[in-house]
Parts: sequence; structure tokens; C-alpha cells
Amino acid sequence: MTSLLTLLLFVCPRVVPMATILTYHDVIERRDQHSLWFDCSTSELDYQLTWMTKHGAQFVTLDDIYRHVVKHIPFKRRAIAITFADNYEGFWLRAWPMIKQRRIPVAMFVHTGLVGNRQGRPKMTWSQLRELGRSGLVTVASQTVSHPGDLGQMSVDQIRKEFINSKRDMERELGHRCDYLAYPNGKFDSRCEAEARAVGYRLAFSEVQAPVEIATRPFAVNRYVHTKWRRAWEDASRVSPRK
Repeated sequence: MTSLLTLLLFVCPRVVPMATILTYHDVIERRDQHSLWFDCSTSELDYQLTWMTKHGAQFVTLDDIYRHVVKHIPFKRRAIAITFADNYEGFWLRAWPMIKQRRIPVAMFVHTGLVGNRQGRPKMTWSQLRELGRSGLVTVASQTVSHPGDLGQMSVDQIRKEFINSKRDMERELGHRCDYLAYPNGKFDSRCEAEARAVGYRLAFSEVQAPVEIATRPFAVNRYVHTKWRRAWEDASRVSPRK
């Protein structure tokens, strides 16, 4: 992927900054022996958001990303979309106060079958998700119903049910359209792309560690895991290959 990016930038440079997407998962109070690789502590999140803000980040929404990908509307400076996966209550308790104070737009990807689940790491409730959506800062989006380990190993009927039922439940509970989908664990195939389009999503997101512009299809948009935030920043500082 790095060599492809380098080739594109060399052959057809364009003086337009790239866009990148970061995805966080649970936000924990502090790291300890029980922390997982995808955890982000409050101090880490605070540092990363502060650093990116001070260095000129343009925090953008998924609607902005849609217009960029589909309508080719460029960004004027380093554009970064901040997303969260898995609907952890840690977002509500620790990340949300920080994000609300800074007025940074973010997205939360939710697996609807586990909303409000208190087993293991608690998940946010529909009431909390509705409040987030009403804030104007949080785009609440789909991450299927059951968070399958690998959508590519499922039948088309199973994939379709995950996409349709999640979208239906999101729209019923939140009272507005659900336009965006994240593939759990970033795993998908061409059938998933086709079903996401057919169901009515506008974009779908993978976990390929590359800028948005390197994605050639709107239902396979790249995202970096937050542990790669420095790399995402560096890539957002590059110029875009010609459309």
C-alpha cells in the first residue's frame, strides 16, 4: 500500500491535502495489565486531539467525507475524521465530555443488537445515543447487528440481514436516516460492498491503513486504527493524487 501511495503521488501530484480517518474503540481511565491493544486512555486521547488541533487539523464529518469521495469536493487543509467503534460506554463517560468541550465532530459506529448490553464492557443505551445524535457533533452510524467476526465468511442472505436490520433499527430508534456503515474488524468482500449499496448506505468503511483518496470505491473507504494516528497525520499532510 505504501509503494502504491508513493507511485500515485509521484506520477500525478496535485496540491490538495489528503484526508484520513481514525477509528478509536474503548476509552479507558488509564492503562493497566487488563488493557487491550485497541484501548485509548483519556490522557492519550487528550494528547492526540490537542496535538492535532495545534498542528492545524481540520476535523471533518462523515458527510464531509461523503462529499469528498463521491462529489470530489476537496479539503483546504489536513482533514481528519474521528470515529469510534463498538458503542462502548467508555466513550460516554470519558471521551464525550472532552469532545463536547472542544466541539470536535465525531462518528460512533454501533452494533444494534448489543445496544445497552451490560455484560463485559458496557455499551451505551439508545437514550444515550439519541442524546449524542441531537448534539450535532456525533454521527451515529451502523456497525451491523451482531458484529460478526468476518462478514466475508457469511452468506449473502446473512450479510443482507445484518445490514438491513441494523439500518432499520438505527432509523427507528434515532428518528433519522442511517447513511454510513463500518465493516466489523474491517473485514469484507465484494458481496458486502454490493449489499451495502443495495440496502441504501452512502459509504462503508474498512480498516485499511491508508488515506481516503487511495480507496477507489465508496463502499471500501479506508480508516486507520488510532494506534497509527501519527502515520495518519503524516499521510494527511501529503498531496492528493489526481482524480
